Amino acid sequence: MPRYNINICLPVFLLALHLAYPAWAQSGAAKPATATISGRVLLKSEPARNVLVYLQPQGSPWPSNPEAYMRARTDESGRFRIASVAAGGYRVVALSPGFISSDSPRMQGKTINVSEGENIETGEIELKQGGVITGRVTDSQGRPLADERITLIKLDKTGRPIPDNFFGVNFEMFQTDDRGVYRIYGLQEGRYLISVGAPQSAGMVRSGGGGTFYPRTFHPDAANESKAKVIEVAEGSENTDIDVTVPEAVRTRAISGRVVNAETGQPVAGVEISLGLRSDDGRYYAGGGPGVRSSANGEFHLKGLAPGKYGVFPRGDGNNDFFGEPASCDLSEGDASGVEVKVRLGSSISGFVVIEGTKDPMALAKLPQLYLYASVRPDQSKTPRMDNPKINTDGSFSIRGLPPGVVRLQYNRRNDDRGLAMARIEYNGAPARDGIKVGAGEHITGVRVVLTYATVTLRGEVKITGATLPAGKRLYASVKRTDQPQQPSSSPGAEVDARGQFIIDGLTPGEYEVTVTPLLDYGADPLDPRITQALYSTKERVIVNSDTQRVTLVVNIGQKEGDR
Repeated sequence: MPRYNINICLPVFLLALHLAYPAWAQSGAAKPATATISGRVLLKSEPARNVLVYLQPQGSPWPSNPEAYMRARTDESGRFRIASVAAGGYRVVALSPGFISSDSPRMQGKTINVSEGENIETGEIELKQGGVITGRVTDSQGRPLADERITLIKLDKTGRPIPDNFFGVNFEMFQTDDRGVYRIYGLQEGRYLISVGAPQSAGMVRSGGGGTFYPRTFHPDAANESKAKVIEVAEGSENTDIDVTVPEAVRTRAISGRVVNAETGQPVAGVEISLGLRSDDGRYYAGGGPGVRSSANGEFHLKGLAPGKYGVFPRGDGNNDFFGEPASCDLSEGDASGVEVKVRLGSSISGFVVIEGTKDPMALAKLPQLYLYASVRPDQSKTPRMDNPKINTDGSFSIRGLPPGVVRLQYNRRNDDRGLAMARIEYNGAPARDGIKVGAGEHITGVRVVLTYATVTLRGEVKITGATLPAGKRLYASVKRTDQPQQPSSSPGAEVDARGQFIIDGLTPGEYEVTVTPLLDYGADPLDPRITQALYSTKERVIVNSDTQRVTLVVNIGQKEGDR
């Protein structure tokens, strides 16, 4: 019986990243690590030996570092066993360059929700060899282009582009070598487009020597998607000679101008100027790239831009006292100079972030690492503003240069501070559930952002009755606070595993509504509307306290409309 020995060579960028949850962020004492997860990895129905299998915590972003997680390698029979696993939600991932998991078209591995002391058998994880696309990139004179970035687009059944995370790939393979050659491997079956260069539309571009860039060109030499040749990728296939010939390079554009005080006409230094993409209807969209600060005489220069229409605006970063509206620029025909960005003195909000119920120095020392988010809905401007104010070591924060309007503060919980949740916003000792109204030139103090430890775990089960879900369809359980409907922070959710179980950590005591919805799966056939309706209409209320709570949702997807 053949046994596949698959050697692992992890990309450099993976090894450089290390994601681990700091101890201070875990609620209470560390969870007992008493569970065991085991299973088997197969390749063409035969044991795959020496394959790295690791547990990726649910909610942790990709790319991530498998070496930072609990892991094991498969033995001669393709089996693996990972012991001393803490309760929680994970994805069990078998990773090997050039090979892909067949469990899901976009999300590799299997979702598993683990209880304390459980011995879980995941069953078989089937690997298959991915497809390859390789070719050469040259200019109009036939010269090879080195270090050019390859863009890969996956198409759905109708030919529309769909997102793809290209899980576990080495992103260095998307770069051409000194011969202009690229080779992309480990691809799912499907239809793809290959392109090189930047779109000739508004936005920052990757500029080459002399301030030029190559316009986006699709295989073999098409200027747009409609004329591009589609590449069909099958399991283990190798698509060769997928060459791209790019036209002559295009010169990048630049914007220069001054920031001036709208009241006095005097130059203003230290204001960060950024870009927004301007549509034909006059709206502005983010995506113009990093900004620059105005110099002592108010001047600014933005370079490396593609032709197109822009809005140049002062970015609200809390580090200056000014706000203003975008100034329009059109770079369709060339550079723009003499652009004047007018700013005005703004208002401010200051206060403290506090952690309720603790004086632990280790917890309080982490305050500067937390992420506070402020959104401003101006009274007159059509341009909303977002700020991420810095939190100082004593918990104080300040947001300056605000336009008149309503400011909403929110604590955005990240993976590395999952032990905390928003409790409330206070202004002068009273709850500020509808935001804080800021007038022109007003300087508001006495604001408190109160956080609390989220210590409750909700364990649940989804039972499907009446019929079965289509193969491969994944579900997501989420909760919504019902006793504090205007609470500014959202509660987490979790994917439902193959056993119908889910675990939602990091809740504060209170009443919640639990729902289950289908996870979006780009390119898959749409669900039967009756199944979708059954899922969205199933809700359960549960009161959680300081202990682990349990809830069961029964979804009858065989019920016909009108039977309810």
